[in-house]
Amino acid sequence: MNITILCGYSNSSYARDVLRAINERGLGRINVVAAVNSGPPRTVKSLWAKYGWTLPWAMLRSAASRLVSGVTAFLPHDPKGSLEEEVRAQGGRLILVQDLNGEACRWAVEAMQVDLMILAGTPIIRAPILKVPKLGTLNAHQGALPAYRGMNVIEWAILEGASPAVSIHFVDPGVDTGDIVIAEKIPIVEGDTFASIRFRAGRQQCEMLARAARQALSGPLTRRPQRAEEGRQFYSMHPRLKAIAEIHLPA
Repeated sequence: MNITILCGYSNSSYARDVLRAINERGLGRINVVAAVNSGPPRTVKSLWAKYGWTLPWAMLRSAASRLVSGVTAFLPHDPKGSLEEEVRAQGGRLILVQDLNGEACRWAVEAMQVDLMILAGTPIIRAPILKVPKLGTLNAHQGALPAYRGMNVIEWAILEGASPAVSIHFVDPGVDTGDIVIAEKIPIVEGDTFASIRFRAGRQQCEMLARAARQALSGPLTRRPQRAEEGRQFYSMHPRLKAIAEIHLPA
């Protein structure tokens, strides 16, 4: 079975973690199609559309990242461990494209005769790409579907007194509306912050994606369809509201 990972950056650490998890399940020759790094949007309108009220924090993170990059540029560089090296080491190919929704991406996925595609940090993928894989496309969502669709759903769940969760679902043209394959709660421990919960959820979703990929070898994955009216669409949470939500975490 041909499994291909689609990711938004040519050296995506998330794609690398997903790849490692799949390899640990005994699956190799995984190909990766990645978008060529193009940097963040530069207009105020596009930045606001992407980050909303969290824009000041995103700017601080970007400045810190540039500083670290400037320092590490002078340090010895070991190419081993890059996404490209790891893809090649397990027998796959890394293919770079300008646009994950463009014709070059569609041609690449068609040429590889992809059976199962896995998203690992991408923009919204459009129908012409989604219809190519024979079995479909899987994505990990850090929210309990169908109740929590959209953004910052770990925070929204905590604020509303619900358990945060990770859902593995098939991708359709909607936003987090495809059939659910696996859903598991994210453990909450004393002293947790949203950052620590997200870190643990990230590791958990890589393992869940790998498990789903392995199960797909044995036959059709169990699919639980969603109904549009079952859930809500959440959007970026204001930092002040996020601070209130964090009070609900166990001390």
